[in-house]
Amino acid sequence: MMRRADGPAKLWPIGLWLLAHAAPAAAYIDPGTGSALFYVVSGLVVSIYFGVRGLYYRVLEAIFRIRHKDQRCDLAIHCEDPRYEITFLPVLKELVARGVEPTFFTMYERDSSFEPLPPQVTHRAIAAGMVGYAYLNNVEANVLITTTPQLDVMTFRRSPRVKHYSIVQHALGESRYVRPYAYDFYDSVLCCGEILKENIRKIEAIRGLPAKQLYATGLPHYEELLKSRQVAPPPDGDTIVLVAPSWGPFSMFESFGVDFIETIARQYRVIVRPHPQMKVSQPELYARVLAVHGVHVDTTRTPVESMAKAHVLLSDISGIAHEFAFIYERPVLIIDQRRIVGGTEGDLLGGDSELKDRCREFIVPVPPSEINNICTHIGQALANHSPARLAEVRAQLVYNFGAASRVAAEQISEILVRERANASPAKRRFGYSAVPEGLGAQGAP
Repeated sequence: MMRRADGPAKLWPIGLWLLAHAAPAAAYIDPGTGSALFYVVSGLVVSIYFGVRGLYYRVLEAIFRIRHKDQRCDLAIHCEDPRYEITFLPVLKELVARGVEPTFFTMYERDSSFEPLPPQVTHRAIAAGMVGYAYLNNVEANVLITTTPQLDVMTFRRSPRVKHYSIVQHALGESRYVRPYAYDFYDSVLCCGEILKENIRKIEAIRGLPAKQLYATGLPHYEELLKSRQVAPPPDGDTIVLVAPSWGPFSMFESFGVDFIETIARQYRVIVRPHPQMKVSQPELYARVLAVHGVHVDTTRTPVESMAKAHVLLSDISGIAHEFAFIYERPVLIIDQRRIVGGTEGDLLGGDSELKDRCREFIVPVPPSEINNICTHIGQALANHSPARLAEVRAQLVYNFGAASRVAAEQISEILVRERANASPAKRRFGYSAVPEGLGAQGAP
């Protein structure tokens, strides 16, 4: 378990004293001595920075450590961003139907543009960033559910007054591309599929961690997408290609620019869906995407309308690939750039993505060298697509497809009942609760 270092915080008064008592000097400094002095001074500056930063964090923690009424609840559900509400809303409704009254902590304000919460759900809007996590780190609850990884690693710390922490998945995935220790310090994980469960067990074995509870849950937000598909008219007319890549260094737009879109538009109708984060992190590239002629650019809040219209999707590493394939049962092409897994759990797991390999019949990997021939690959993917084969693989990879919110609510309710009965839960080295009898080695009902 990673611990916050206290060493730098103890050094910053010494650094301030040295800076205050510095005196001018005239002397020759050889290169070796100069380098040594540079490292000493830079070390002091870094120590001062982290000391002040640590002090600020401790002050916030002290403020929120005082027990306020709005920090106390039975079941806490934490949502760090509006885009994850689609995961929690169906679960909240199912919990309320079972007589559970959760408290929904959001790191943003909810206005009239959001779907109303059930009356039995208490909403608390808290600050984003460090201030919000300082508040959350002192919540009092029997159970806390979140989608945020790396509990007890970075800013998000365990509250001594929360008995059980659980993380639910907001996308189909595996442990390969998450940061180290993403799930290690949770008491349970509501897993999306078998691959994630196997990855977590392998990581536990390598690190020598106790086995946490792993539930066969699924993806609650898929049900919301299924509802949208049912009311949307099927695509008709000329073939529509939806281009919806991710953002950052592995994005198609970053790697290939935007000219390939115009190439596709000469043969097919095109909808371009730039990732919302591009507007913030890559504004110049985002502007170039908006300026592409002959295509429709979709910047709406969700991609649901564009997915309903499209016959085929072109993407890269974005999670939209699995949503489009599994919800709309249509083919996907991904530009298969080799991802560097340095600094992720992929370093520990080794090998290549099993999820990519299992889905390659309908989420077709295309080598980057073939970007100029992308229209040919689109035609082949459309001609060779088999919805029946896709459904078969989906059943193997996704738990409880179409019913995950009900299953998640049952599992959370079970955890809640157990933790209510645990008035004084035993403290363990890693903060894990024991796997209850009857759940078996995998911790699933």
